[in-house]
Amino acid sequence: MRRYLVCVLSGLVLLSLACMVSAQGEIWVDRIEERGRVLVPLRGVFEAFSASVNWDGQLREIEILCSGNQIVMYVNDHDAYINRNRYYMDVPPRIVRSKTYVPLRFVGEALGGTVDYLGSYVDITGPTGYLLRVHLQRQGGGGPPPGGGGYIATWTSNKRVTDNDLRGYGNWQLTLMRNEIYARKGRPFNNRDVRSYFLRQSWYRPDNNFTEGRLTRLENDNATYIRNYQTRVYGSAATRP
Repeated sequence: MRRYLVCVLSGLVLLSLACMVSAQGEIWVDRIEERGRVLVPLRGVFEAFSASVNWDGQLREIEILCSGNQIVMYVNDHDAYINRNRYYMDVPPRIVRSKTYVPLRFVGEALGGTVDYLGSYVDITGPTGYLLRVHLQRQGGGGPPPGGGGYIATWTSNKRVTDNDLRGYGNWQLTLMRNEIYARKGRPFNNRDVRSYFLRQSWYRPDNNFTEGRLTRLENDNATYIRNYQTRVYGSAATRP
């Protein structure tokens, strides 16, 4: 009988304690999204936890070894095997442009960590307090933003947004991208989750005297375009992660 991933956590404490020791820091990874799940390249995340990753191209088998523990997954297969015990993933590993992608939440929780999705990045925290910050970017995003600015999409202020620019982003990320246009001009936010996200950004300076007149016509048009895209693709714009 299939056991869901939530059952993994209590049984993987020893695995997480062993694998978290070098997981302090941050990495930048490409990501895709499927059915509301964020998938990231296999090697970048697992190897940041000092795990070794083996790939069998003929079987399309992924094996992750960490301190005597084993995780096995197969491309397009919903079943994962952790120390030979079977667990179910609602979104399986995929191959996209010759890269193997795995569900990020599964990666973090299979290592015994807690996973906090914070818009443009995800924090994976282990039971010993070690933290890995995974910055999410579109394929070919080019690594950390210049100067560590932490912006999701600076180009929304200098080029007209198209559907191609927005494909691959989740609904909540699009909400943050859209509101980032206003945040760069100092807009305070009433929505708790949006406000909390931007208050964590070093560049954000809320200004109670903000007016939408500070935005250029292009910025206003882009904000409207992103909201309309969210409505077309997701039914409505997300108001929380």
